[in-house]
Amino acid sequence: MSNVLALPGCQTQPLASYLKALGVFRLVAEQKDPQARCYWQENGFYLVSSLDAPALEQFFLREYQPTPILAPWNGQTGFFPKDKGNTLTQVRNSTTVRFQSYREAIEIALTIVHEMGLQKQPSEKGKKRLLVKLRNQLPDPALPWLDTCSLIADEEIKFPPLTGSGGNDGNLEFSRTFMQRLLDLIKKDQGTPQPEADVLLQASLFGEILPGLSFKGSIGQFHPLAAGGVNAHPGFQADSRVNAWDFVLMMEGLILFRAGSTRRYEHTAPGELAYPFTVRASAVGYGSASATDRARAELWVPVWTTPVGLKGLQSLFSEGRAKVKKRTAQTGVDFARGLSNLARQRGIHAFVRYSFLERNGLSYFAIPLGQFAPQQQPQVDLLADIDSWLMSLRRTNSETSPASVRNAYRYLEESIFQLACGKESLLEVLIALGAMEAALSRSLKFTLEKGIKPFPTIWGKAYERAKQWLVALATDEPEFRLALALAGRPLMRQRLVKVREKRRGKTIRLEWAEENDPITTWQQGSLTTNLLHLLQREAIEQQQQSKAESSQSSEEQADMASQAQESSQASMRPKAYASLSDVAAWINGNVDEVRLEAILRGLCLLKIPDQPVPFEPHLPPDLPPAFGVLVNVHSGLVKWGEQKVEVKRVPNLLGQLTAGDCFSAMTLVLHRLRADGLPIGLHEGIHEPPERTRRMGAALAFPLTLGQREKLILPLLKANHDLSPANCSFANCSFL
Repeated sequence: MSNVLALPGCQTQPLASYLKALGVFRLVAEQKDPQARCYWQENGFYLVSSLDAPALEQFFLREYQPTPILAPWNGQTGFFPKDKGNTLTQVRNSTTVRFQSYREAIEIALTIVHEMGLQKQPSEKGKKRLLVKLRNQLPDPALPWLDTCSLIADEEIKFPPLTGSGGNDGNLEFSRTFMQRLLDLIKKDQGTPQPEADVLLQASLFGEILPGLSFKGSIGQFHPLAAGGVNAHPGFQADSRVNAWDFVLMMEGLILFRAGSTRRYEHTAPGELAYPFTVRASAVGYGSASATDRARAELWVPVWTTPVGLKGLQSLFSEGRAKVKKRTAQTGVDFARGLSNLARQRGIHAFVRYSFLERNGLSYFAIPLGQFAPQQQPQVDLLADIDSWLMSLRRTNSETSPASVRNAYRYLEESIFQLACGKESLLEVLIALGAMEAALSRSLKFTLEKGIKPFPTIWGKAYERAKQWLVALATDEPEFRLALALAGRPLMRQRLVKVREKRRGKTIRLEWAEENDPITTWQQGSLTTNLLHLLQREAIEQQQQSKAESSQSSEEQADMASQAQESSQASMRPKAYASLSDVAAWINGNVDEVRLEAILRGLCLLKIPDQPVPFEPHLPPDLPPAFGVLVNVHSGLVKWGEQKVEVKRVPNLLGQLTAGDCFSAMTLVLHRLRADGLPIGLHEGIHEPPERTRRMGAALAFPLTLGQREKLILPLLKANHDLSPANCSFANCSFL
């Protein structure tokens, strides 16, 4: 008959409590009931076995045989002449059958140490020789701890972060402390429990509150609150308070985290340390995250709600590696990306994230950073398109990088982490990518020195990948729609950053431009100012092109015309168009410029496929008719019905709009239109506030179709009376 036993003393947090739960289950399954199973429910641990509560207590008090946990490579363990070896000696000289495996392991370890002639803690080279001999000669019960806290990979010794530096965390030596706590609980000769061992066990397993118990010793990095020190008590300082059973069972639970070495088949690099659910730390995803955080590693421990046996649990921990597509997760951000696949394959309900952060001086503590329930995130799969670039960027990011680059990189990692956890959208990741490229472009010298390549444009065959991104990115906000229209302009990405397309045969590659390349117009300032600069630069380039063409011979002009026909005309026209309602919102100041520019930078990383023209049956009444005139004149072509009139360029028009002088700008425009035979029903004395005028000028950068421009100019051409400044609105045109 199986009993379902709740162990409220074992919780998912802190890490010491989680490890204690694993230790309880492992020992019961190995030494008492091989059919035992376990699971978590509401962060509490449940044991399914043949033992009820009294039987479980009696097992640990009178039958439990400790795992031989030894670390002869560390100092102060009792294996060397100058060590304080009282603890080791007591266990070695014990007579109880419960310590028999321990005694055998100690004798073999001492023999190896003596044969090697070690008088003190060995050097790195000697430590490796010692570990090899121990691995070959120690009895089987002692090997799990050896594999938990050390690994010999190729020519190097590696120590998993969960057990510090080889079973040693600062002044706390795990194996010696483990034996001390065992002697506090078990009499070394009779094997019976020490006084208070029973009530300490009740407190440890069942969360009993028993005042006046003897708590002593240290628990190291696994339980920050129990470690004592400043601010660990209502007073100024507190001593550490550790239940001996908590430490013993925690150490027994650590055994499930046995290290291994992996080697990717396609590489010949040395084997890499593979520790269950352990990755390099990412300083993102928690409130106190800082670029200055010093962390040893991150640990994502699984929480499962379906009962599982020991073999299943061992299999889970032996394969405890999240995958990002085909590669193993390397950082906390990677692990968050691989959560859903790992949980789906292994039936995991949630993960508790721990980071071994430097706190309280130079000590490292396992700080819980939250519990994460895996969920399907189809948008996360799209990040595979940028994974190789992210990996190369990660390798170059360091403390010596410019502050702007480091900040942009942290922003990017934070956005990817939040997307993986379902707290942000893919659009926020794209915005962060655009900000990252902007930072690299501004720090071009650093970027070139580090060999960082421009971000690869996302598009795919027949634009199918870009279309998938756009579907996932789309939001119902004018900032997104306006940004999409701008991103579809020719050369828009090159205007923003110093990235250039270089054609080599049939291949187009992206490269960084020279510092003084004038194609990039973007500077520090508002989006309005930068759009006006963009328009002015385009006007200069058009004039330069006209002068160059006029200076060519007729044969050269014919060759140029032939080359122009051979080139794709589609690449020279916008891919997307703005809606007149969104343009009106921009002119009237109802658009967030900062967000629009941020989205624009991100969208420019996609090759925009042709977008449908916005359908608008009516003109927005709050769109100034002055803009309808300006956009038609700026385009150089006015159409109504079957008639088309080419309008000559108006000198200094953009200068007047940049200065916020609507009156002068409209006077120039209306004179030009009337000179070209297009009488417009607008009064010349049109005044607009300077900032609104500048936004109208900047709005000329939003692509509009010929039909949209016709819709704007047609009411003004048909008007049979002047629209005075007081009535200057499309809503006042009686024929609309």
